[in-house]
Amino acid sequence: MTQNRNSSAMNPRVRVIPANMNMQRRGEGEEEPKVKVAAYARVSTLEEEQQSSYQLQVSYFEEYIERKPDWELYKVYSDEGVTGTNTKYRTGFNQMIKDAKEGKFDYIITKSISRFARNTLDCLTYVRMLKNLDKPVGIIFDKEGINTLDSQSETILVVIASVMEEESRTISANVSWGVQKRFSRGIPHIPTTYFLGYDEDEEGNLIINEEEAKIVRRIYREFLSGKGTPLIAKGLTKDKVKTARGNTKWTSDSVLKLIKNEKFCGHALCQKSVTLDPLTHKRVRNKNHKPQYFIRNNHPPIISEEDWNAAQKELERRSRMRHDPDGKYRRCYSNTAPFSNMLFCGECGVPVHRRRLTSKKNGQSYKFTVWQCRVSAMKMEADYECHTKYIWEEVIERAYNEMLLKMTKEIDQIRMEGEAAIKEVSLSEEENARLEEVEEIIDRISDQITEMSMRESITNDPIYDATLRNLIYESQIYQQEHENLLKNKEESIFMKKNLDILIEYLQGLQDFETFDAKMFRETVERGLIYDDYQMEFIFKCGVKRKALGWRRGKDPVEPLGLDTLEKIDS
Repeated sequence: MTQNRNSSAMNPRVRVIPANMNMQRRGEGEEEPKVKVAAYARVSTLEEEQQSSYQLQVSYFEEYIERKPDWELYKVYSDEGVTGTNTKYRTGFNQMIKDAKEGKFDYIITKSISRFARNTLDCLTYVRMLKNLDKPVGIIFDKEGINTLDSQSETILVVIASVMEEESRTISANVSWGVQKRFSRGIPHIPTTYFLGYDEDEEGNLIINEEEAKIVRRIYREFLSGKGTPLIAKGLTKDKVKTARGNTKWTSDSVLKLIKNEKFCGHALCQKSVTLDPLTHKRVRNKNHKPQYFIRNNHPPIISEEDWNAAQKELERRSRMRHDPDGKYRRCYSNTAPFSNMLFCGECGVPVHRRRLTSKKNGQSYKFTVWQCRVSAMKMEADYECHTKYIWEEVIERAYNEMLLKMTKEIDQIRMEGEAAIKEVSLSEEENARLEEVEEIIDRISDQITEMSMRESITNDPIYDATLRNLIYESQIYQQEHENLLKNKEESIFMKKNLDILIEYLQGLQDFETFDAKMFRETVERGLIYDDYQMEFIFKCGVKRKALGWRRGKDPVEPLGLDTLEKIDS
């Protein structure tokens, strides 16, 4: 008897207490609170078919929740025209998560895992976060029949979400392949929504918007006249000229991008940027990640190819400006003074900069402007010394004008020197023949690529892919050779044009007292300032001329005449 009693004490009976018995008893007639359910709908594009899909999702959720007597629809959250692989730009989704954290509803119902997220990490992160809130929020995936508050749901969710993620990668790869095929056929994708100067006709062809084209032409005209991109942007903003997005605020970067854009001369370079990860959608500049496709004469040009090439050459000239001969330091281009970014020290190669100095005359202070080597002026650290003296700005201007006076007497000699310089950079007969041959090879390879791209094969054929890659690689090699030859040819054309401009300018020059800053920038490539006030100017046509400056004394110095210059040279 005692043994039975002890056994009973050591093995007490377990009485199960149902969950609803733990709940506080409600008053008579008081109803159970309904479960608040939020619905989430998403479509990835704004196409008409997708809009229909979105409406169907919303209607389905409303009817689905109405059929549940203990459910109450809190709100339908939605995102239209956004991808499911990243939640960054899904405003409806993010607002829903915020409201869930604030305990505004108990469940989220959505059509499927792919509507909620195609990124496995995002999907599981949000599921676990909502599940672990003080007031847990579950997600019901209707198509898969999963309730995330169910303990068995996460394993199934991981498998299905992973499949969805891989499906997204496959879709992205297929879309990318299709886009590249269109590019290889010469069919570019050029959106005109924010493309200044162009509109699209009913057939999808680019047509010039003349009002906007005037803005583009103005930018190129001002740039080629010597203005820097900050100054051009400032002028456009001041005149309240509208950008492609309708703003009146211009930036230096937006002007620079417009100048670099080959589409304004009628060509199209496709695949300038690429998406490396279809889940993050982060785009990067295409630096040999994938092939690019250059389509010539794709649409009507706003800027002539000659002016566009001149603008690229000017960009290159400005980008080459260095602080020292070894190219270790860079500086920004400016156009605040006639000689800005045009003068360099002839002794050490460092750019010469403008200074405002103060002196006294007859007890009165006065300011004057000079140009001096940055190392000599101790404005830049260097492991060497430079003792080039500063030279007055007005002395440079007057010495330059005196040089022009002398040049007007030797136009035949200038023409001969210019033609000799042009000949040095011009293509030889063999190189011209090679240029034509390379152009034919590139056209032939392009036709082969186009022909292969026309094959609508949906299967992955390794032989097809390898052949196409080989053709693209071969095309790139010939393209590089073509660009090098063409660059030399364009250089000779550029120099010939500037030789004609210089000779025409000298033939009509009559005023040798006024310094013409505009023509200086239009005809001169750069100037060098040596010790003892000597200067040398290199013109854009390859002609070089020396000028003699002088030390500015207390008394005004009369400009040197032609006879004086001839005596000094002799």
